[in-house]
Amino acid sequence: GDVYKRQSMRRTLTLLVACFAIISSVSANQKAPLKGAQDVKSFFAEIDKHHFGNSLISLLAVHTAAGSPVDEIDVLLAQIRQELIDQQASDDEANRTNQANCEALLTQFDQERRYHATERDNAQTRLTETQAALEQAEKDLAATITAIGVNARRLEEGQQTRDSQREQYLIRNDDYDQAIQAVDEATTLVQHLKSGSSFAQLKGRFQKVQSKLNEQLKNSKHSHLYTPIIASLTQLASKADQEQVKRILGLLAELRTNLVSNKASEQATEEQQAADWARLKADLEAERESLLSRRQSLESAIETYKRIIQESIEAIEYHTVEYEKANDNWNNEFEQCQVLSRQYILVTQARSRELDIISRLIEHFETKLRGLKEYMIERL
Repeated sequence: GDVYKRQSMRRTLTLLVACFAIISSVSANQKAPLKGAQDVKSFFAEIDKHHFGNSLISLLAVHTAAGSPVDEIDVLLAQIRQELIDQQASDDEANRTNQANCEALLTQFDQERRYHATERDNAQTRLTETQAALEQAEKDLAATITAIGVNARRLEEGQQTRDSQREQYLIRNDDYDQAIQAVDEATTLVQHLKSGSSFAQLKGRFQKVQSKLNEQLKNSKHSHLYTPIIASLTQLASKADQEQVKRILGLLAELRTNLVSNKASEQATEEQQAADWARLKADLEAERESLLSRRQSLESAIETYKRIIQESIEAIEYHTVEYEKANDNWNNEFEQCQVLSRQYILVTQARSRELDIISRLIEHFETKLRGLKEYMIERL
């Protein structure tokens, strides 16, 4: 019943829309517009001559003869127009949603692109700077290792020099002690002669003293003092003259004074050299500790630089890949949004034409339907 009637009206309306579209197209090519029912009949007669137009009108005639409720077509037209309006409103809302989603996703993908591009550039800058720092640190480490070697050699050579100085001092100091002892023994013997002892009683001791003085003469800087003493002692062996004894005692006293003075000078020199080396050694050891600490610091820095370089390389690779992904996502989303936008525009334009046809059908329905009925009656 009602369902069949509504379906029949829709089929009839479809034919009318097709006819009206042809009417509009052909009318646009006429030199003068058609007016009134008579003009519509003339126009239908004209399109009835064409195969497609004949088929449409014949099919419409069959539906009309079958009792289709054409009087209700104006109501159906209004319903269809409202459906088109509702469909357009729904598409408008969907388009707004699509645009909002597109804008949100494009913004998100663009932010991801910018983030990964910035991180990639930062990693590249960090890599370049760290590579330069690593190169400088390796140069500094090489220089520090060289300086450590120089410091070690200075410490070793300085210690060797100091040990040699100490050894020579001890030898010279022992020589001075022996020389002073020999002079003291000689002085004692001469004083015994002065006190009345005979040379025969002291002969053995004299010979020992002379032997010591001769030995000192070979290694001493004071040969000019030893020579007259030894010569005088030799003379005492033949004749113990008091004046000669007194002169020898004077020479011995002078020699002893010089020996003691030189020994003190040698000791002062030894102490000064020891103090100088102690200061230099302390400086060198402090320098060594500083160099060792610097080497450790540089080695640690080099390891850190190498780790940062590796991390930077990995970061560049990672953010480059992620940038490409985000860029592909943006391009794909942009293209999809463009497709949706074009589809919306095309659908909207098509629906706008449909609405225009429906509105014109509603506006001119009575006139054009009356002319169509008359034409089909006459055609039969």
